[in-house]
Amino acid sequence: MKNSDVVRSWRYGNVASTKNLTTNGKELYSYQLLIGFTSDEGESVVLDYTAPGGHYRSQTTSQHVNLAKREGSKTIMNPTVYEVATR
Repeated sequence: MKNSDVVRSWRYGNVASTKNLTTNGKELYSYQLLIGFTSDEGESVVLDYTAPGGHYRSQTTSQHVNLAKREGSKTIMNPTVYEVATR
């Protein structure tokens, strides 16, 4: 399975994984870091853990985030905003 298959599975609500990218169908993880989730309305939301987004973690995580962005997520969220909203 490729990383793009995992992201696609997440978008369709299916379970999938590679060595470092996993989804339970609702949430998308790079290593153990939540980088995406499906909202209650069914919208795929990507948390922007990239250098341009101001929350860089690693090159691999940035690649995972950018892949999720390219796969069609319309909503990109600042991780700090997400953390505050979910407290």
